[in-house]
This record gives sequence, C-alpha cells and structure tokens, in this order.
Amino acid sequence: MMLLVVGGVTIAPAAAAAPENGFVFTTTDVADDQLPSSAGAGTRLTYATRDQNGRPAMSSGVYWVPKGDPPAGGWPVVSWAHGTVGLADECAPTLHRLGDGVEAPVRAALAAGYAVTATDYAGLGSAGETEYLGGRAAARSVIDMIRAARSVDETLGPRWVSMGHSQGGHAALHAGRLARDYAPELPVAGIVAIAPVSSLERLFGLFGPRVPGLGALNVLSAPFLFTLAGLDHAHPELRVADSLTPDGRRFLDRARSQCNGDLVDALRSVSPGSLVAASFTAEQTFRDALREYAEVPTSGYPAKVTIAHGILDPVLPYLLSRSLRSDMRDDGTDVDLKTYARADHSSVVDESLPDVMAAVRQAFGQ
Repeated sequence: MMLLVVGGVTIAPAAAAAPENGFVFTTTDVADDQLPSSAGAGTRLTYATRDQNGRPAMSSGVYWVPKGDPPAGGWPVVSWAHGTVGLADECAPTLHRLGDGVEAPVRAALAAGYAVTATDYAGLGSAGETEYLGGRAAARSVIDMIRAARSVDETLGPRWVSMGHSQGGHAALHAGRLARDYAPELPVAGIVAIAPVSSLERLFGLFGPRVPGLGALNVLSAPFLFTLAGLDHAHPELRVADSLTPDGRRFLDRARSQCNGDLVDALRSVSPGSLVAASFTAEQTFRDALREYAEVPTSGYPAKVTIAHGILDPVLPYLLSRSLRSDMRDDGTDVDLKTYARADHSSVVDESLPDVMAAVRQAFGQ
C-alpha cells in the first residue's frame, strides 16, 4: 500500500469501494514528550473497521512499541481496550491520555517488552457514531486496530493478548472470542478482562420508571443512556426514545454529545425513574435486541480467559463476574477469576496489575 505524506501526516489513498478491514487512512507520529516512559515510539492511526451490523466504519487509535530492538518474530502485542469515556468525539482517549497518563496496564506492558495497540472504538474521535457496548462493533475496532498497526509497522508480531477494563473488559472478551473467525491471521494468546461489563440485559431492569432517587448512584443512569444511544444506532426500529420521558430524551441527546464526566455531573441529582416513561425490559423485542447487542458469550474462546474484579465495586457488582465465571466454566471455557477484597471499580486496575501481567506472560509462554 502506498502512502502519501502531507505536512507530517501520512494519508492513504481513497479506495474505490469499501476499504479492507484495517485499511489505514492516516498516520501521525506521537511526539516524544507524549510517549509513555517505556515506549520507544508511537503512532496515531485512523483506519477502516465495521460497526455492530457489519457496515463500514472508521476508527482511530494509537500504538506504541517498546524501546530497543524487536525479538525474532516481532513484538508480542497487548491490545488495550479502554473503559467508559463518553460518546462525543472529544472524549477519545488518544486526545487526552498522553505520556504516563495512559493506564497502568499500558505502561506495564511496554515496560515488559510488549507493543501495545489501543483503539478509541469506531465513531469515537472519528467519523460516524460509536456503539457503546455493542460487542461485535467493539471487537472489530480492537482487532482492526492491530491489523492497521501491523500494516504500517512490520516490527509488530501476529500473536496478541486481548485486555481491557470495564467497557473495555467487555470489548476484550468479545474481541478475543471473535478473532478466530474475523482475523485468523492474528492468533489470540490470552484474554484479560478487568471488571468487565456483563449481564447488561439483566441490569437494564434497574433503569425503569419506578426507580426512585438513588443518591450517589443516580450517576449509573449514564451508562444506560450511552447504551441506549448505541443501541438506537444499531437498531433504530426499536425507537428507544419513545420509552423515555421528555427529560430522558433530553439526557439521551446530552449522552450523545458529552463526555462521561460531564454527563455524570449532570445526573447526580436526577432520579433514574424521572428519565424513563415505560420499562424497556417489559418488551421481548427489546430484551432480545439488547442480548444480541451486548451479551457476553460464555463459550467459544480460543484462549484462556482471566477476569479480575474488586469486591467493593459499586458500578459493576463483583457477583456479576463470579456468575460469568460460573457460566463460562459450565460451558467448557478455561477461565480464572481473580478477586480483590479492597478494590472498587477504578482501583482494581492498579490492584490487579501483578496478576494481570502474570496472565500476559503466561499467555505468551514466558
């Protein structure tokens, strides 16, 4: 593939038809002062992928390589899938998480001698709409980010570990499972999900018209609104806005245009019940669509799954991951659950880091 360099930005030629998955549109070198301390170089990309329904989409992302020379066969790759940031383009992590401000697992993976790829997810920081918690959409963004990085940097090897936190844990599970069929040229060595979203189809029953004010937990309406926005893009026939009150429709619009912190702040004194006019889960059509959109599969994984979760998690209760592990084991999945007695939804990222990196090393046979 020939690339055209214009003003320091590399631009790939336009394709006549829908570009191949992982096709690179632009590349931009990451400035030295924006690199994580263990990175030797980094590149931002925009690339072609697919949305939840398989339609062409665009995503952005970044990859970093460690300092020094790659091993024979290229750098092993750790794919990092980020947690909830919001749906607006300006929320994209590649715009904000710079230098050592990236997540601890990214820094640790680079320090251990792994390349790291990190997608923003399709439509977040790039053209189109992002489908929050759309399993196939997120998986394709993750996998095509690796394809894109390898197409412009031959030092990246084909073997990879799928890793992420929260929304990204959900994405990491879907990506690790989908890769065998979607990208057989990229063998998955392991899958690590930190406090992953699961059982969303059951949790949605908590977002209903009779739910009173929940105090500090009112902010949990934010991920439900983000999910509705993504589901509305994937399944407009559901007419999700019809089940919201006028306030709910206004907040759904805000969810599409604000970052997570701003939406959370706006929802602190808003009861979930004031946003919902009719129960979503009362309709079988909605339940089926939500399950198809977001459900975490319990079988079909080509590599070992490691789940890490804190007992003090108020956002995604620990019991969700314990139930997921049980269902996965019943379906024959090789899965391990690491438990952290003092960790909540955020602190589990740092608390689990030694176990997470041990799982990565084991996956790569080190």
